[in-house]
Amino acid sequence: MTPNITANRKWSISSVRAACISNSLYTNGDNDAYSKMLDYVNEHKPTYVNIYKVAKDICNHSVYQTITNVMYILEQQAVITTFELDGQE
Repeated sequence: MTPNITANRKWSISSVRAACISNSLYTNGDNDAYSKMLDYVNEHKPTYVNIYKVAKDICNHSVYQTITNVMYILEQQAVITTFELDGQE
């Protein structure tokens, strides 16, 4: 019998900041816009819609990027997924 599987997805200000730095993102943004984007990350879970919103903001403040590429970067480098089986880690 297959257990009840739950995926828990998390991101943080630190993980998104690290992804931006390592990929030279948000180079055309100012401190206020960057802080606002990171506050959004801190207050919202990494659903696909929220990843899109953050990626769009990052893309608007970056050069030579697409939203889907930034979404991929965030998913691979900033979002951490853990699993629970039957409510236990």
